[in-house]
Amino acid sequence: VLFHPCPRFCCAFVPCVTSIVQWARRSGRRRSPAGRANNGIGCVVRDGRQSRSEMKILHSSPRCIAAWICLVRAASTTFAAPSSRFAISGLTTDSAEKHCLACIDKLRGGDPYESNPNYQHSPTLGDVDKDGYYRGQASYQTPLRSNQRPPPLTQLISAYFAEIRNFSPTLYNGTVASLLLFLVWQLPSRHVSQTLRDHFVCSHYNVIGRKRFHALVTSAFSHASFHHLAVNVYAFLTFGRSVKHTLERHGISLWAFVISAALFGNSAFLAFDRGRNGSCIGLSGVTLALLAFDSLVYPSKELRLFVAFFPIVMPAYYLFLGLLCFSFAGIFGFAGRSSVAHSTHLGGLVYGALFFEAFKRGWLRLWSYRLRKAFGVR
Repeated sequence: VLFHPCPRFCCAFVPCVTSIVQWARRSGRRRSPAGRANNGIGCVVRDGRQSRSEMKILHSSPRCIAAWICLVRAASTTFAAPSSRFAISGLTTDSAEKHCLACIDKLRGGDPYESNPNYQHSPTLGDVDKDGYYRGQASYQTPLRSNQRPPPLTQLISAYFAEIRNFSPTLYNGTVASLLLFLVWQLPSRHVSQTLRDHFVCSHYNVIGRKRFHALVTSAFSHASFHHLAVNVYAFLTFGRSVKHTLERHGISLWAFVISAALFGNSAFLAFDRGRNGSCIGLSGVTLALLAFDSLVYPSKELRLFVAFFPIVMPAYYLFLGLLCFSFAGIFGFAGRSSVAHSTHLGGLVYGALFFEAFKRGWLRLWSYRLRKAFGVR
């Protein structure tokens, strides 16, 4: 009886035992000196002694009587035959248990607890599949199974370019323009090649001799080889993301930085290549300007790069100083003879440093505000 798991029986048994214990304590303290008197709780006292029959059943407080009734009723249900066990008022076992829980709720004086619909339940054993993975409401990618395949490569490439376009139209347009121009350069057409040399190559002949000043910008998106294209586009996307976050917080557009860096880098090439009849193409000046600005804003950022297939990790500021010294050495002929436009690289690094100084002193925000106000742009 004591260890019966039925909540209804336990709720009836506990107050009954509690009332009996309280009655026994009070009756032990309250003993009337008179021969026959009432001790105040319904039990009769005769000469300081009480009869055992009266101690058993004559306790007449309403709380104790109610507890005894509940105890007898629960015991009659508990010790019934197995076929009729938990058959309370014709209910089944599950409904009887629910009925007992409802009785507990009534005794506690409150309604049953209601579940919060906004609460995310923790996983249980029933939520675990046969393979051991939890399949809850959370949407995350599960490990690939034998019958699953990765998406097509074209879908991945289109999703990547869509992400770049949403993040920064400047980075997207610069990357797509570089890729398309590289493909056009591969066409075996003399007319197409001549058009590209006239309008997409920075040289004294085109810019100064033929007054094709647009070549200062368009030549930045032309590339001679696939390796040249891959390195420049990778650096353009890597440092362009970081610089965009920095400039965007101060209301400065990334496209203005890219266009001005291309103009400054190619102008530096024309200034140092005077009388040599050379030409310059590529995003190197823009990417090095982005690298210089980002390394001065975050000088302790660790950059990982490969030099002759050896991985090197160094702070961004030291990489900026190393490239600056290498560009100076290349201009004066100390870096060997090569087809690298060291003057364009130096121009990009210097422009990034100057842009950082103007950014740090607040001049860029002032100039941007005045330009927007002059042209009526908000």
